[in-house]
Amino acid sequence: MRIGVVSDTHGKAEFFRKALEQMGKIDLLIHAGDHYRDAIGISNELGIKVVAVVGNCDWHVQGPQEEELEVEGFRILVTHGHLYGVKTDNTRLAERLKKGKYNLIIYGHSHVPEITSLPGGFLFNPGSVSSPRQGSSRSFGIVEIGKNGLVPYIHQLKW
Repeated sequence: MRIGVVSDTHGKAEFFRKALEQMGKIDLLIHAGDHYRDAIGISNELGIKVVAVVGNCDWHVQGPQEEELEVEGFRILVTHGHLYGVKTDNTRLAERLKKGKYNLIIYGHSHVPEITSLPGGFLFNPGSVSSPRQGSSRSFGIVEIGKNGLVPYIHQLKW
């Protein structure tokens, strides 16, 4: 199982499409907010199954703040991160992960890619395909679920 992960597309379809192209074959796409409509549009256009949440810049649309899903026995929480203060640190998300309900928490908001391995799972921010910050590059994520368990990866967008 391969899951594509993006966040903070901010209406910049050309970067979003390039990321999808570079992901290769995926079974699911997760969009961690800030331009929820981008995810819904791609889902409708390409027929890709999408799980998406709204972010702080999605005040103009209705959508879920968080999504919980189970994929091949792994529990995943998707949130944008603005409700957890992730621009300062990911402590509040780490506390949720440590409670043992999730194996992976996917978030965005900071526009900075990050994988944090903690007992029980990972915190995973794919960064931003449209507007990277703090010296990072445009990026997206892939989560592979297979014989090695659940493993998240960050990929720089090649332009």
